[in-house]
Amino acid sequence: MPKSILIVGASRGLGLGLVAEHLRRGYDVIATVRKSADEPVLKALPGADRLTIHHLDVTSDADIARLAAALTDPVDIVFINAGVAGPASVTGASPDELNAVMQANVFGPIRLAHALIGTVREQTGVLALMSSIMGSIAENTFGGMEVYRATKAAQNSFARSLWLGSARSRGVTVLSVHPGWVRTDMGGAGADIDVDTSVTGMADQLQAHAGAKVHRFIDYSGREIAW
Repeated sequence: MPKSILIVGASRGLGLGLVAEHLRRGYDVIATVRKSADEPVLKALPGADRLTIHHLDVTSDADIARLAAALTDPVDIVFINAGVAGPASVTGASPDELNAVMQANVFGPIRLAHALIGTVREQTGVLALMSSIMGSIAENTFGGMEVYRATKAAQNSFARSLWLGSARSRGVTVLSVHPGWVRTDMGGAGADIDVDTSVTGMADQLQAHAGAKVHRFIDYSGREIAW
């Protein structure tokens, strides 16, 4: 029986790359997008006959409930890829701007993770969240992008609490994953690696951690990142 993966935020960049990589690996893939206009690029991928698409905004409780209700079979891997860069400065941003980035990067993804944890296959399942090395307090040596950094640090903290609670009791591994500095719309043209390098590495890590029953903060190559 083919393995299954749910990839949240799959319309472009790393999310789209993760869908393509797991279709190549023979997975049954469930992908989420925010609008119908995002679907054609997914449907054009090789292996798209093993692809199911759902609409989801991670900041919508109604969307989260609808997706959770639709997933009636256990899923081997859930990868929540959602987030925005947000304002550059905490003092230069309005309260509404700060609230919006927290909803998109922290509360939405984590509330979704809690809603889906019961769907992840017991004992061998993996739930991953797209984190960033910028969420590491220990490795922050040059500042900048303070709001984005804080959202990823908060997401990592919530991920640990999720693992200590319902995930660990089900034997589910939780991964907070830094994809590398990738040439995407967010990463920019001057980034270190391309999408294929990142998603191949992340897919390898998802596979390698099946049954590990841990929470780790790692990059796409498996390197441990200091909290």
